[in-house]
Amino acid sequence: MKISFKQTKNLDFNKVVDIFFEVGFLKHQNKRDTYKRAIKKAFLNSQFVVSAWIGNELVGFTRVVTDKSLFATICNLLVKNKYQKKGIGKELVKRCLDKYPQLHLFIVADKKVVGFYQKLGFKIHPYGMYLEKGKKACVIYN
Repeated sequence: MKISFKQTKNLDFNKVVDIFFEVGFLKHQNKRDTYKRAIKKAFLNSQFVVSAWIGNELVGFTRVVTDKSLFATICNLLVKNKYQKKGIGKELVKRCLDKYPQLHLFIVADKKVVGFYQKLGFKIHPYGMYLEKGKKACVIYN
């Protein structure tokens, strides 16, 4: 299984959305078009996007939003279920770290994947917060 990685925002966003659904990040198939528009805009507005491929099959991706001076945030690190635990996610994170080695790198993660990030050197920050009102307005969460 040869895995290649591409740094590009030029992705088939139908396939990107398929992966969001497959891993359980999205739940409402009737909102697929709304999700696709929001995800495409998010990826195109990101400063760095890297994707993982096996042949012509998109198997994973992540993106980074950054001020390019102090902080960067890894967003949407997703790998198709059948390709998880094969080092793809680890390599995607490595490429983000290599791209922005001088910045404080952050990630917001679900409880079920915290251990993955801890193995890569991330630490839980005791004072991280988010505004719940924003979650209610975001198309991904409603």
